[in-house]
Amino acid sequence: MIGAAHRLGERVRRAARVARRSKQIDAYLRVHSDRNLQLGTGDNHLDGWLNTDIHDFTGRGDVVYLDLRRRFPLPDDSFDLVYSEHVIEHVDYADGLHSLRESCRVLRPGGRIRIATPSLERLLRLYDADLSEVQRRYLRWARESFVADADVDLPGFVVNNFLRAWGHRFVYDAQTLRHALELAGFVDVEEQAVGESGDERLRGLEHHIPEAAEFNEYETIVLEARKP
Repeated sequence: MIGAAHRLGERVRRAARVARRSKQIDAYLRVHSDRNLQLGTGDNHLDGWLNTDIHDFTGRGDVVYLDLRRRFPLPDDSFDLVYSEHVIEHVDYADGLHSLRESCRVLRPGGRIRIATPSLERLLRLYDADLSEVQRRYLRWARESFVADADVDLPGFVVNNFLRAWGHRFVYDAQTLRHALELAGFVDVEEQAVGESGDERLRGLEHHIPEAAEFNEYETIVLEARKP
């Protein structure tokens, strides 16, 4: 009986969550003609956007539940922009590709996507023989901040931690992310700097580790693309 009651309670809570989500989405689509979708909001709530995540980290109560591994509860051709920052690396490649295909589906023709994610290539450059000052500072910061049992600034400590920590599942390089975007149906894929874009609507969005912006800029790649 206890198990049956628990399952019933779960179904009731799930139904309530779905109903609340539908109301939130309907309200957003009704009010906004310019529609922008953020996947994995975290604590970076963007005004005027449909902010979604699997948790409401902001505590604002207006983050819409969305699991990017599932079909988005959104209509076709309904958004102008899709944005995510340090999100896609938290799911397997197949699920990441699914999320890109869903993003393409919900974008209007000509709509744009911007993906910011850690760069596998830049992490591996920490093995270069001649490191820049930024790379040396990054190694020290990453080791001291995240690898408590390491006592020297070696890339092996930092790279191993990065690939295994924070629920990371698949870390991209620019080449692989470009391939996934094109496979999902996007065209005109181009790399951008953190915080910069040829589209003014996509500038200044990145908010990851603001207390260490220099290191976020080092480890992050940003690609933008367009739905035909």
